[in-house]
Amino acid sequence: MKKCIRVAIALLSGLLISACVTEPQMPLVNKNQLAISSVRDIPISYSQGSRFSLAPKYVEETSLKANQTQTVYKLYADAIIADLTSHGFNHTTEVKKSVFYVGFGLALATDLPDQTINEKFGITPGLTSNNELKKGSFLIYITDARTGKKVWRGAVQGFVHSEDNKSQKEQRAAAIVSRVMNQFYETN
Repeated sequence: MKKCIRVAIALLSGLLISACVTEPQMPLVNKNQLAISSVRDIPISYSQGSRFSLAPKYVEETSLKANQTQTVYKLYADAIIADLTSHGFNHTTEVKKSVFYVGFGLALATDLPDQTINEKFGITPGLTSNNELKKGSFLIYITDARTGKKVWRGAVQGFVHSEDNKSQKEQRAAAIVSRVMNQFYETN
């Protein structure tokens, strides 16, 4: 009996000692990781050939310089136009001729935290922050021109690739827009 108790105490002691030296592993973060979420607000659909116009929205205070903001917004505006056009919609700069508007915005997590996105936009993909990488958000929505109501909203979060060249940034913007817009097309 004493032998069994000693063995049990030795086993328990060994487990306690090993538990004390075990270090928790940090989850691996993929720099290319994206989190995407979307929601359909009202059941309005648009036929191919419908006209759309862009309505970019800007964060009031940003840590980026004005020219950096304009460059990033142009990348995404071009990607949105190309994606919608490739799916049969027609871009117009004449707002009054639009059947729907595409609003969008971009921001770093330091300028627009998840809680604010959730409060003001209603959905947050929930990508976990990482101290080594800058997290950014791309928000996009479709508003019906006739009713003025939001039809669909999408949000993407990922990590900034500031070291990429212009071509790589264009490709990444196109891929991000395509992935979130596919969720719109599936419900349109």
